[in-house]
Amino acid sequence: MDTPYAFGDGLLRWLLTLALGLCVAGLLGCLWVQQRSVRALRRQVGRLQLTMQALPDVLCLMDAQGRCVEALSASGACANPVPESQRGALLEHIRATLHTGDVRTVECAWATDQGLRQFEVRLHAVAPLHSAAAADTPAVLLLVRDVTEHHAAQERLRASEARFRGLLQNISSVAVQGYRADGTITYWNRASEKLYGYPEAEVLGRDGLQALVSLPYQAQALEALRTMHDTGEALAPQELVMLHNHGHEVPVLSSYAAVEGATDHAEFFRFDIDLTERKRTEAELRVAATAFEAQEGMMVTNAQREILRVNQAFTRISGYEDYEVLGRQPTMFSSGWHDNAFYKEMNDTLVEKGTWEGEIWNRRKNGEVYPQWLHVTAVADDTGAVSHYVATVTDITQRKAAEDQIRQLAFYDPLTGLPNRRMLLDRLRHALASSARSGACGALLFIDLDHFKTLNDTLGHDKGDLLLQQVAQRLLDTVREEDTVARLGGDEYVVMLEGLDAAHDAAASQATLVGEKIITTLNRPYNLAGHEFHSTPSVGLTLYSGHEVGVDELLKQADLAMYQAKNAGRNGMQFFDPQMQAAVSRRAELEADIRQGILQGQFALHYQPQVDVNGTVLGAEALLRWQHPVRGAVSPAEFIPVAEESGHILNLGSWVLDTACAQLVEWARHPATEALTLAVNVSSRQFRQQDFADYILGLLDYTGANPKRLKLELTESLLADNLDDVITKMSALRARGVGFSLDDFGTGYSSLSYLKRLPLDQLKIDQSFVQDVLTDPNDAAIVQTIVALGRTLGMAVIAEGVETQPQQRFLFDNGCTMYQGYLFSRPLPAEAFAGFVVASASRLEPA
Repeated sequence: MDTPYAFGDGLLRWLLTLALGLCVAGLLGCLWVQQRSVRALRRQVGRLQLTMQALPDVLCLMDAQGRCVEALSASGACANPVPESQRGALLEHIRATLHTGDVRTVECAWATDQGLRQFEVRLHAVAPLHSAAAADTPAVLLLVRDVTEHHAAQERLRASEARFRGLLQNISSVAVQGYRADGTITYWNRASEKLYGYPEAEVLGRDGLQALVSLPYQAQALEALRTMHDTGEALAPQELVMLHNHGHEVPVLSSYAAVEGATDHAEFFRFDIDLTERKRTEAELRVAATAFEAQEGMMVTNAQREILRVNQAFTRISGYEDYEVLGRQPTMFSSGWHDNAFYKEMNDTLVEKGTWEGEIWNRRKNGEVYPQWLHVTAVADDTGAVSHYVATVTDITQRKAAEDQIRQLAFYDPLTGLPNRRMLLDRLRHALASSARSGACGALLFIDLDHFKTLNDTLGHDKGDLLLQQVAQRLLDTVREEDTVARLGGDEYVVMLEGLDAAHDAAASQATLVGEKIITTLNRPYNLAGHEFHSTPSVGLTLYSGHEVGVDELLKQADLAMYQAKNAGRNGMQFFDPQMQAAVSRRAELEADIRQGILQGQFALHYQPQVDVNGTVLGAEALLRWQHPVRGAVSPAEFIPVAEESGHILNLGSWVLDTACAQLVEWARHPATEALTLAVNVSSRQFRQQDFADYILGLLDYTGANPKRLKLELTESLLADNLDDVITKMSALRARGVGFSLDDFGTGYSSLSYLKRLPLDQLKIDQSFVQDVLTDPNDAAIVQTIVALGRTLGMAVIAEGVETQPQQRFLFDNGCTMYQGYLFSRPLPAEAFAGFVVASASRLEPA
């Protein structure tokens, strides 16, 4: 009977157990959720605390008594985050904040370890603090931020803006105005006052569109301002016509800029440049352009003479289209008929007077040379400097043709076309003036045909005329283009030579060569309309130099000399001056003797020692000597110039080089002389031979001479022509060891530009500087300069012509340690020189 109850009790216990299990499970689940929420909350709180701790500002809670209740940031982790001196003022702000419950921001200047700093303090009232020890405590959240740098940046910005506005105020050539988007003027500089006639006080705050813009364009201008406001982009520069305070129009070029200011709204600036003068200039240029296309040729260049513009008339005259000449120099039209003196005079006149006018011969595009009448005017800018040149060109070809026809009849012989007596006299006057300027000599050759009357009497005057014409042509073919051949009348001709040597002896020799060539040419047979005819001339020659002798007197001298030639047997030439004739004869004899001296071995080499400061012989210079069987010892100063002019210097130079190389081979056999170098002078004419370098190298190979012991001395005159060829030959020889010395440095074509290019080893101070180095400050300065220059360029320096101990001492004191001169030894024959070397070495050996 108890079983159901037992079952029931068990079920109840089971249900109770199940219910209790479910309750425990639910409770555990709630606890788990709650723990997870607590953990999440703690993580959030931790992150918030980390964030606040990372703040550079002071963040803390303070109570009503100004005490720090809780530090919320690392910077606020102190008992008193506020300086004691500021706590009273801060306490008032805390209480006011607690009273009103609002947010309060104040700025304070607090003294810190870094000096006085500016701080921004923000106070927030917060809910009362709950404390177990006290009742609810009111509190303030305090945020303190250092704003010192921010204030400094703001101050710099304000200063920059002040400078910007001050700069705009002082720009005199640009009118600057500031506008708001509605057109109100906010800025007005002095240039704007001047351009538009409004004082600054009158326009600031005024609608600038109404003041400056014509009524039909005001809406358009306002829309432009609004567009800039909306897009923040400035309008493109444009030309506008604005209004002046007095009502007249002002053309301007306007540019725009938007500037962000201290306010939230952008400020727009307009920059106006007055175009009034430019518009006036453009109008004038339009008028000038019309005038520019006149019948006369016009050409405009800049100050550098680059062509900027030509007109149609210029194109018609020159044949060049404008695009063919623009950017080029007027020298492109040069005919080559004018010398440098002509263009120098033109330029000097332009500089002095600002204008030049005259006749000039230029070249057309098709190559034709034609005469122009040229008028050039310099155009100056506001500073007075030349900015342009304007040239007016007139083609005077037809006028010149008419003038030439008249001139031909007046100044030329109608039979031969040669200049007549009048033209000769005119050219002779010019030649004398040119000779006076340049110092060059000239010559007159008076030519008379022998027995001309017999030809006229036997074959007739027509054959005589043919002979005169052929003689004229032969004379023209014999002389240079710059020389003059004239017919005085009958069978008399005059040849005028210009630009001969400044030395009378050399000029006489040059004139003699021309005279001999004329005699040879006129001795050839003539074909006179089928008749072969032989004729000879008698020639009289006289020299001129400057205005020493007048024109008429010169002609008389040449005429008298011609008669001397006739009296001497005809078919020859005589000088007017007997002494000059004698000098020419002596020169001719000397030239013949040089030729014979080479053939007969009359020349020899002497050697002058080159020593160092201790007297040690370093080498020698080979010097050419001539012992003539009749003349005796002939000075090199006498025979070398004749050898140069006649061409014998080539044979002499080859003999000298052959002998020098043989001497080097001989020296190499003896210990006392094996290390010596030998300097050999090379003439310019010899060095310019195309195969000179190959000849030297072949000579070294043939003789076996050591190239490193050979030193070639070159003169500065060699360097004045075709420097690249000189460098090429020197480099080829130097590659084999041959050395180079620049002889007589400072007396000729001295130039630093070639010194640094040439492969030189040595500079040689000319004896003319050494001679007076102790008495002439200029010579002393030149010597010092040469020594310093050689040292700077890494070249050795040797002085020649050293004759006294004081001279050597001066040279040594100034850095020159190699010498040559009579102080040490005169030039010696080879055997005597070898003995000198041995004796010098013995003297230097220690006892």
